[in-house]
Amino acid sequence: MAKNFKSDDSFLRKLAVGAAGTNATINRLKAMGFNPIELERGSTGFKIWKKIKIKRVRVPDILCLNTGIRFESRGKTKLEISMSHSLNDPKRAWDAGMRDDDLVSIVVFEQNDDSPVDLKRISPIHFVSVKDMRKAFAAGQVSITQPKGVEEGSEIRVMWTCAAANQRSVVFAVESGRITLTPIPEARRQSIQLSRSKGKITLLSQVCAGDTVEANQIVASVVPVNTNLQCPKSVTEAYFIDKLASVNLSERYAAAKALRYRGYTTAKPLLVARMTDADEDIYVQLEAAAALAAYSEPSGWEFMENKLRSPVMTVPLETQLETVIVASEIPKSRSEQLLIQVLQDSQRDDELRAGAAWALGQFATITSATALVDTFNSSPLEIKVEAARALLRIAEPQIPHLINLLKNGDSAKRDGLSWVLARTGQFNPSDMILGADENLRKWMSYIVGYGKDKFVQGDVEAICKADPEVYFAASVLWQIVASWVNDLREY
Repeated sequence: MAKNFKSDDSFLRKLAVGAAGTNATINRLKAMGFNPIELERGSTGFKIWKKIKIKRVRVPDILCLNTGIRFESRGKTKLEISMSHSLNDPKRAWDAGMRDDDLVSIVVFEQNDDSPVDLKRISPIHFVSVKDMRKAFAAGQVSITQPKGVEEGSEIRVMWTCAAANQRSVVFAVESGRITLTPIPEARRQSIQLSRSKGKITLLSQVCAGDTVEANQIVASVVPVNTNLQCPKSVTEAYFIDKLASVNLSERYAAAKALRYRGYTTAKPLLVARMTDADEDIYVQLEAAAALAAYSEPSGWEFMENKLRSPVMTVPLETQLETVIVASEIPKSRSEQLLIQVLQDSQRDDELRAGAAWALGQFATITSATALVDTFNSSPLEIKVEAARALLRIAEPQIPHLINLLKNGDSAKRDGLSWVLARTGQFNPSDMILGADENLRKWMSYIVGYGKDKFVQGDVEAICKADPEVYFAASVLWQIVASWVNDLREY
């Protein structure tokens, strides 16, 4: 029997578009005066954990710390107001865990065929209220689509019909049955019919005559659509304390996360109660522990440390990985040391250690950089890969330290160091020529060969006089990297 699955490439493409949508929404909200944070962990990135699968609380992607408003982001490659849905499982309904005052953002991207993570935004960011979407859903002003195939999974989609401008335009006329747009620069007018599905669905104009609209901006829809929001009055710490006692899991989760940032005046005993309640969801417990740890409360640290120091029989791997990720969000040395302990423990699961390596990419310190480099000569490949990527994220302030490790450290660690330094640059590679051993000269060729554009041209040319062989080897790599066959695939 065929399994429902998404290939790694297909899944990565969807994750990348989703992350781009969340990040674009966060930036737009900041510009409008909101104070957004990532609420659904992982929604701003596209890291794929292949073995340890985390089933998190279903919550909107973004929370405004000032107003308490939540936003569900939908990055798209095709303009549509749509949500995944299940007819049989209420927990997977399109609006599961959402409130009437939540907002959904819709933004469209153009995705590079060769790189799933190379995205260009090609639409404004649209906002639709869940209350309006529910009203249209109940009134039958939606269409429901079936899955395209086994790779897309078993979920169906609910679509709220809309229409958009094909290009930047001026609204020429808004009439009872149509909207007419005049493109900029002027060309053939675009006419949008407001009656759809043989009159069963009627679109409502979202624009007025004389308005200027952008390409892919929604101009008609079955639900009200906004591209600009007024930031309402801020709520207090008491608002989130009240939500912490809600019967709704997603509300408690969001409140615990918000209280990490919004205050500690009266929340401490309630956070402790949530963290120590054995019947509470583990992800709410972790958020409560993180909020306590962020304020240096020992019980919060002890809760997380116990999760990471317990056997898998007691604490599942997915909980341990989530604890690693939560710890990475608390910018304190105790978090850093906890993650390093996990990374260096060869008795731990390889993907958990890889997770710790990934998490150390949040700590731009010599301590983290050294711990990551120490994986390059002995760890399994998946750990070394995550360590190299994490090191690249924190490399810039550590360049002198990394160069010293490259020159004077274990030669077996030079591959990962060279990969990072080639992609970082910002130093004079010719300074390493004097006294370089044969192994270091080879890796210098790699660094200069793959990182030529990261270095000052004069510094690169100086290598030609100081060590012609290194320069020649680097020049061979320049030619290969610049050739059209470098990225050519067989399929």
